Amino acid sequence: MQVAKNYLYTAAYQLLNIIAPLITMPYLARVLGRNGVGVASWTNSFVTYFLLIASLGIVTYGSREIAYVKDNKQARQQKFWEIQIIHTIAGIFSLALYFLFLKYGVQLNSNIEDNQIYLILQTWVIISGILDISWYFMGMEDFKKTVLRNALVKIAMTVLIFVLVKTPNDIGNYILLLGLSQVFGNLSMWFYLFKKISLPNWHQLDLKEHVKPIFMMFLPTIATQVYLQLNKTMLPFFTNSTDSAGFYDNADRIIKVSLALVTSVGTVMLPRMSAQFAKGQFDKMKQNITQSMDFVSALSVPMAFGMAAIAPTAMIWFLGEQFKVVGQVIVLLSPIIIFIGWSTVIGTQYLVPTKRLNEFTLSVTIGALANVLLNFWLIYVAGVNGAAVATTISEFLVIGYQLYVTRKDMNIWHHFFEMWRYIIAGLGMYVSVTMISQYLEINIKSTSIELVLGVFMYVLILIILRAPILKKIPLLNKIAK
Repeated sequence: MQVAKNYLYTAAYQLLNIIAPLITMPYLARVLGRNGVGVASWTNSFVTYFLLIASLGIVTYGSREIAYVKDNKQARQQKFWEIQIIHTIAGIFSLALYFLFLKYGVQLNSNIEDNQIYLILQTWVIISGILDISWYFMGMEDFKKTVLRNALVKIAMTVLIFVLVKTPNDIGNYILLLGLSQVFGNLSMWFYLFKKISLPNWHQLDLKEHVKPIFMMFLPTIATQVYLQLNKTMLPFFTNSTDSAGFYDNADRIIKVSLALVTSVGTVMLPRMSAQFAKGQFDKMKQNITQSMDFVSALSVPMAFGMAAIAPTAMIWFLGEQFKVVGQVIVLLSPIIIFIGWSTVIGTQYLVPTKRLNEFTLSVTIGALANVLLNFWLIYVAGVNGAAVATTISEFLVIGYQLYVTRKDMNIWHHFFEMWRYIIAGLGMYVSVTMISQYLEINIKSTSIELVLGVFMYVLILIILRAPILKKIPLLNKIAK
């Protein structure tokens, strides 16, 4: 029941994450234009690397460690302060490195010099990372506080975007708003924390025991983020325009809207799986993995096929004709919804809780290296579309390796035994939507019709094929019978 509640809290917040960009993205595309959106995306890609250093791998590592000792208040308190002290030291170091980058980066490229003021405003993103203690509440499986805090921040930010961002000259306001909203949101969590724990016994703090595992967790985190951000960073260098970074970023944001609901499963299950591993409940872990894979596949397959079907026309009315290319990029990126969904289950729900960090790290490192190498070739050949293909191939390699290293722990083919039903239903949905779209005008009404038709066809085919996921939905299960 607790897992279900946590998933509902997390899914509700992810639903807000879906609604908020759908409201602000078309507004920003028209107000800031291609150049403004591109500048904001490109400068944010730089600060993200330094945010990684400030955050290390603490969100995942910290939640796991707190989950191990959640029933021992004294141990939990000590672990929090040990991890947070390391977090703060890393954050200060990261800020110092970023200031050095701001000082000497102007000598590397003219785009960095031209956008210096925007890079300075992005500093608040690093500060927000230092203040982030959401990992403590995740480890305690107390998702309600984190979700409510994030929801309030997201709503406030959405409102302020319409108030403070009015013209193409308001790029600075937009960047500053994004950074400060995260700062105040993370700062608010400290008020909840002081009700739960007190100051530690400073003489008993043991920082050394966390350094190596945090570093090991940091490696897959930075490897993952490198190939998520590198595309946006590299595009302006190869295309001589920040517009391409904006195109890719918008496509990436749309894809992540779909991914939000899928990856919520991994976020919720990590502390539960960590606790089960600590108690030696391996059979329960494998049972949870099987159920998660089925659930994630049932969600990710229609989302991937659906995105590929509606994006080419939907992005024209949604973002404007000048962002038409975003629809093409989404089609190329859509398979990663499935790949990342699977890797969230195998990597986040199994490899991380069972402390197999070397294999988890190697999987994302393979993806990062492949992405870097492919970017140099594919971006040069095909621009923003090449960047999308590079990302898709990289994500496929990540999940491919994770499945390979876990082949002896669980029946991999069992994960995909029922997959054929979802694939057939997804293909049926895709064909139906693309066929009807040829006879519809390009507007919101047409996209709505396509969405309804797509969902109807997917569910109908699942019912005909008696997909196992229907057993979890009483109403559909009755219809299937």
